[in-house]
Amino acid sequence: MSVLSDLINNENGFLVKLRCESKFDMDDYNEIKKLLISNSIEWKNSGCVPVEDVVAIMSVIEQLAGGSHFFNEDTSLKVEDACIEISGIVNDLI
Repeated sequence: MSVLSDLINNENGFLVKLRCESKFDMDDYNEIKKLLISNSIEWKNSGCVPVEDVVAIMSVIEQLAGGSHFFNEDTSLKVEDACIEISGIVNDLI
């Protein structure tokens, strides 16, 4: 598993905390964003993204875009902002 995929999907990862605890872990998110930005340079130059990273990125975007009626207002705002930000990073790969 890649570092990015692991950070997103492992049993204590960003998505588990978001789904199960309704917790937006800002430290995890900032690390995900940092990895996306640094990896995107390599991905753009090589013209390919590892499959496990694509799946992890799509899972994050799907969960963030779907939101939740159970998030408090602060978490909802963080989720919405993160979705826009990650989508922008991915769009920059084009």
